[in-house]
Amino acid sequence: MNQITKIPNRIKRLFWDVNKDEVDPELHKSFIIRRIVNHGDMDDVRWMLNIYSKDEIIHVIKKSKGISRKSAFFWATYFNIPTEDVICLKKSSPQM
Repeated sequence: MNQITKIPNRIKRLFWDVNKDEVDPELHKSFIIRRIVNHGDMDDVRWMLNIYSKDEIIHVIKKSKGISRKSAFFWATYFNIPTEDVICLKKSSPQM
């Protein structure tokens, strides 16, 4: 990961529900990646790909429940991740 101490202003719009100035690129890595893969534009994605490693991004995509199915399918295809490895694409079992 490149050293960066704060989120660029243009990306802060993705953090409408938290204090934007407290979002830390290292501490809140998973949260930031989830927001960008769900709501980001091409500039946001370029920033993410420049800041976080492919492995870090793939890990978040595979392990996060907070990614939309549409985004999860896109990113699984983009990174060639088998869909069965993406937790938010697994069918939930019926509640008994």
